[in-house]
Amino acid sequence: MVRFSKTIIFAAMLLFILPTVGHAQRRPAPDKEVLLKMVNDIRSQGCQCGNTYHPPAPPVKWNEKLEQAAQNHCNSMHTNSFFSHTGKDGSTVSTRVTSVKYDWVMCSENIGMKYRTEQAVIQGWLNSPSHCENMMNELFKDVGIARRGSYWTMVLAMPK
Repeated sequence: MVRFSKTIIFAAMLLFILPTVGHAQRRPAPDKEVLLKMVNDIRSQGCQCGNTYHPPAPPVKWNEKLEQAAQNHCNSMHTNSFFSHTGKDGSTVSTRVTSVKYDWVMCSENIGMKYRTEQAVIQGWLNSPSHCENMMNELFKDVGIARRGSYWTMVLAMPK
C-alpha cells in the first residue's frame, strides 16, 4: 500500500481547486457585436422610455475611443468600489471622453452594476427612463460599452 503525505495530497488538491477559483472570478469581455446589434435593434424599432415614446432612430457605430472611456470608468469603479457617474477623481463623462481624444459635441453615459450578461444590462438600461432615453437619442452617432467585474458603462456621443 502506497502512503502519501498530507503535504502531497494538499498540493494535489490545490492543483485542481485553484484554477477553478481564479476562473470563476474572471468574466469574458463583453461581446461588442451582440451589444451593438441589440442597441441598434432597439433604436430601429423605437421604444417606450418611461412615459415617453421614442420613435425609431438611426443606428450608432461602435467607437474604440468611447469603449476606452467606458472601460476606464468601469476599471475605476471596480478598483475603488463605488458606483457613480462622477469618478473618484471628480471626472465626468465629458472629461473622460475628452481624455481619450474623442472630438465630441455631446455625450452621455449609462452605468450598471451586477448584470451578468449583455442582454441583462441592456434590459436594465431600457427599464430606466433616463438610460433608455440616452440609448434612443437620435443625435448620438457613436457608442462604446465596457465591463469590469460587475460594473458596466455605456458611452454615447455625437462627434464634431
